[in-house]
Amino acid sequence: MNLIRKFMDSGVKSELALIASGQFDLLRSKRSPKASLECIYTDATLSLRETGQYSYALVVRKNADELEVSNGDGSDDFSDDSVSALSVQSKKKEDEWVFELSEETGFHKRWNKHGDMSFLWNNTLGDEEDEKVQFVVASDVSMGDCDKFLLTAQRCEYEVKYKESYSNATREDLKKIAAHAALLANDFDYESVSASDKDRLDLAENLRSLELEESNESDSSEFEDAKETVQDLKTPVKEIKSGPKGGQLCLLTCEISIFDPKLEKFVLQSDNVRAAVIETGNYEFWLAIEGDDLRLGTNISPKINPTTDVQRNAFIFNYAFSGITLSYMLTFATKVDCLTFESTVSRCLWLSLNRTPWDKVPDQGKQYIVSSATAVERELDEILADDYSESESENESSDEESDEEEHSKIAISSESFGDFSKGRIRDEGNRSLTVAFKNDRSYVVRGDKIGVFKTDSEGLDFVTAIRDVKDLSGKRLDPQNPMLYMEDQAMIIRDGINGNKLYKMDLERGQVIEEWEAGGKNVVQVGPTKKFDQLTPEQTLLGVSNKGLFKLDPRLNKKDKVVQDQSKEYATNYKFSSLGTTENGYIAVGSEKGDVRLYDRLGIRAKTAIPSLGQPIEHITTSSDGRWLLCTCESSLLLFDLTVKTGKNAGNIGFLKSFPKDENAKTYILKISPEHASYIVTSTKKPIKFSKAYFNTGIGKEEQTIVTSSGPFAISWSLKKVLKGDKKPYVMKKYQADVIEDNFEFGTDRKVIVALKNDVSMSKIRSFKSPDKQIMAPNLSLFYSDEDEEKTVVKPE
Repeated sequence: MNLIRKFMDSGVKSELALIASGQFDLLRSKRSPKASLECIYTDATLSLRETGQYSYALVVRKNADELEVSNGDGSDDFSDDSVSALSVQSKKKEDEWVFELSEETGFHKRWNKHGDMSFLWNNTLGDEEDEKVQFVVASDVSMGDCDKFLLTAQRCEYEVKYKESYSNATREDLKKIAAHAALLANDFDYESVSASDKDRLDLAENLRSLELEESNESDSSEFEDAKETVQDLKTPVKEIKSGPKGGQLCLLTCEISIFDPKLEKFVLQSDNVRAAVIETGNYEFWLAIEGDDLRLGTNISPKINPTTDVQRNAFIFNYAFSGITLSYMLTFATKVDCLTFESTVSRCLWLSLNRTPWDKVPDQGKQYIVSSATAVERELDEILADDYSESESENESSDEESDEEEHSKIAISSESFGDFSKGRIRDEGNRSLTVAFKNDRSYVVRGDKIGVFKTDSEGLDFVTAIRDVKDLSGKRLDPQNPMLYMEDQAMIIRDGINGNKLYKMDLERGQVIEEWEAGGKNVVQVGPTKKFDQLTPEQTLLGVSNKGLFKLDPRLNKKDKVVQDQSKEYATNYKFSSLGTTENGYIAVGSEKGDVRLYDRLGIRAKTAIPSLGQPIEHITTSSDGRWLLCTCESSLLLFDLTVKTGKNAGNIGFLKSFPKDENAKTYILKISPEHASYIVTSTKKPIKFSKAYFNTGIGKEEQTIVTSSGPFAISWSLKKVLKGDKKPYVMKKYQADVIEDNFEFGTDRKVIVALKNDVSMSKIRSFKSPDKQIMAPNLSLFYSDEDEEKTVVKPE
């Protein structure tokens, strides 16, 4: 819609311009004893209306078809928030608010501290002094249209003030109106925004100014005198010629550097290349880079390990060829260019996984997907919670065994198992690790056998092997996804061939003693009803199928053990892949599409749905209290803070209350940095692929460390360092074979049990070291031979 033309051609008293969607809020002054922000409408329109000759009004109307729900599936707990804090007299009618427009209204555009574009003006209808209202524009509204709306409002103000047509206005006249509005508003709470956020808001403003400038070029026939004469901020970018055919979604100039593993730093290759994101097919995308002497291209997928470094205006990724993986860094001239490029790549990753048209994604989901990689960068001034300010001091100082050897205490070879590895089921080595809660046992699945290990102060001892696991009819089973059960006396397993049944194994007897059916469902995973149920005699457990979540109760007197009234089956195949529970029994369910649903109990709609970020969820674990959710994806971990920060549900967690419409769970994306990944992938000849990630766990223990693995590397993240925003908050330990799975010993975050392909080991967490070339790939040489290195040595005089 051409808003300016609509204004010029309007010959009747009608709406002259319209913003179709946004949130309407009341902003009180700091002197008010009430809350500083109150949402009036979560979905509304903002329009300019002609009310008489040289008389205009700003009109806010609640959308009639507004669905008052958050990003959760359910709305059970939602109450109507359209009860306004404004006086009753201020309503023209029930769902419409009319503000007379004049120079004293102070109508202007600004960016709030969350980075959202909004319109702000004085609340001329309210009773309290210094009250303002804001209209936060929805993310799917064109920024060009927003700026044209503002220009239309300034023209209206000119007519109100001078009682003459806006056609007589000069550019300077409109500038004075804009300046007076900003002065009158005094930027409201802009001074409370952190310095880093101010930079971001200013950069965002520059980006929108460029968009407006481009849109004005197509409107050059109108209002020539009022147009800004701003020079282009960058040289026009030539098209990529060497890339594949397709539509260019993004094209920018930048510098390109390559990580030199000898120097352990990025080295500039070219200071002028063109980087493009190209749509080459149906949900297929290509990253193309072209310079005078450089041609580079790769499919856009999680395997390139895309990472954004906002502080350096840089986008870093991995590029593999001939068994070597290189790490490249694109450095852009401005943060605007960097964030534009990053958001385009994030969108492509989501589309590649979900294969769903972008216009089908809700507005809130779009904003979350394209901005997730830089969300933490925007909130460094508020992410360090008080309850984590000293959490690591105990971990660093309480281990008094400082003189002890820091390496693995015991490493048990599979030779100790006798014929443990000689089974009829194909044996490809150890494949899973399960750590007991109540006793000191750990269980490793290998082929159709389960090895049992005992932990003590000295490390690990092999106890026995449960051989030839069979069902009740004597048929050999391929044990999958073991779960300890009923005070660690039993284990629930699935058969890798037939996923419709579950088997209960008595661990003391080493035999399957019960078989359960799940109503014909293909059981993807089972888990405890509550996080610590395996410490108790609790018999019920949870399960997920591709499109359902259900409870199993083996006490039911029938083959089908599904509790029907505490289960939920969806008509759509959501491809559920994993589940986790909290100490109170709240449930998180992840999917192959990458989204997560949060439930406070079974049988109802989800309280919260967290959108996909472009990688399938392979494993889920939660903190005991439900504040933290940890999801394992193939090449990254997703750490979610589920605390609701704003609105009427502030202080609750996403399991219990939905997030407001303009808020999502705070997300931390944990990755191996691309430069470290280049070492790992080149030395192992395998891509980064994380095993199941776990928090340290224990009754009354605070989660403060994460452990996972990739290839021969066990990797641990410090939660405190993640929250502080450290660029590389992880430490590593390299083994001589691939780590199949690792997990903390129950009740501590200082000891890690590690299942290797053929061995089982226990290590102290402090034997993990900050990664460098000597730890990751001591013998790796990509660019220089030893002779070249010797030639470049500078001897002291």
